[in-house]
Amino acid sequence: MKIENDDIYLYILKKSGLTNRLALKLCKLFKNCRAIFEIDPDQLLFKGFGMPSDECPENMLLLNFNDAEIAAVIKILNKARDKENILIEEAKMFYDEIISKDIKWTGVFMDDYPKRLLDIPDPPMILYYKGRVPKEDKPCVSIIGARECSPYGEKTATMFAKELSISGVQIISGLARGIDGIAQRNSIKAGGSTFGVLGCGVDVIYPKENDDIFNDILINGGLLSEFEPGTQPLRQYFPSRNRIISGLSDIVLVVEARKRSGTYITVTQALEQGREVYAVPGRITDALSDGCNNLIASGAGVAVDPNAVLEELREIFKKNKINNVQTSEFKETVTSGNADLQVKNTDKKGSIGKTYVSVKESLAERIISALSYNDMSLDGLYLMFNEEFTIEDMSVALIDLETEGRIKKRGNKYFAN
Repeated sequence: MKIENDDIYLYILKKSGLTNRLALKLCKLFKNCRAIFEIDPDQLLFKGFGMPSDECPENMLLLNFNDAEIAAVIKILNKARDKENILIEEAKMFYDEIISKDIKWTGVFMDDYPKRLLDIPDPPMILYYKGRVPKEDKPCVSIIGARECSPYGEKTATMFAKELSISGVQIISGLARGIDGIAQRNSIKAGGSTFGVLGCGVDVIYPKENDDIFNDILINGGLLSEFEPGTQPLRQYFPSRNRIISGLSDIVLVVEARKRSGTYITVTQALEQGREVYAVPGRITDALSDGCNNLIASGAGVAVDPNAVLEELREIFKKNKINNVQTSEFKETVTSGNADLQVKNTDKKGSIGKTYVSVKESLAERIISALSYNDMSLDGLYLMFNEEFTIEDMSVALIDLETEGRIKKRGNKYFAN
């Protein structure tokens, strides 16, 4: 890869000390990272960056920086500007080193950045990868589950990974022991595209049990991470990693999981991101099926065979095309080499993601979607959507929905009617 100015200033922004949330708020205002450093930090006096309100671009006013955030941005950008030349040289050395390891990168401003991640509340500023990133015009399903899986879980993960891969679906997972690795290994065997999202650098092989597929995965897919190359796996990195797994996916498929497990972190994040969740049912006497059966009882889609997932993908892509979120079509018939795998009509009553949440939906519909999962307070809803809407927006929308009879309030919490 060639090192561009945008790459240099993406590195400087990442190293500046700004939180990911503040950095992303700044990124929404500018066309590239360099422009952030070209503005005079001393003019960051108001949410309009010192400009009169009638001259301030509307998107600046919507972001609504508070005084503490403005003070933090001024301090950190001034500090970065003071050592800008040093940071530029440091960035060049950093990129030269990772290029020598055949590692690529992309950032939120760049054309090849996965568009699905731009829809989640906290996309990573920069994504490092080996191989390639998932294609935008191909459906993505993450297959996740227990590390210590049963023979039933192994057989089921193998079946879903192979059939979905043959149908042209990209498989996303965390390359963990158990279900993750089994799904990705069998996707490779089927000639499919699979992507491992890591809680460490993309040049760090973890876990060792899956070292046999770290190179094979690059043939048609890739390894991705928000952590710099060389970063070792630490427990605290994995919840952060999981939001990328679900964020890259159209559907999250849980094959086998206990009620309280790391898999549930990914499921929770998937729901917050508006992704569909499906689960493979298991025997009620099996502890490893507790999590899946509980998800189904709570309204998750029932994955009794790959056709249920393929049908849901067709509906998602159909809606996305209408909403102009994705431009690609997912056909009624999914081509599989010289054969065609027919997508059957499946009854998916009680699917958790009853409404696919896209950036084009109104605030009211997004509130209804969120409340279909859990009762929530005004503060809880605001925390979920505060990157895009003010507390006043939330209050007005809730009053309107309550008046229309679509939601009810009990105590300080709202719930879907």
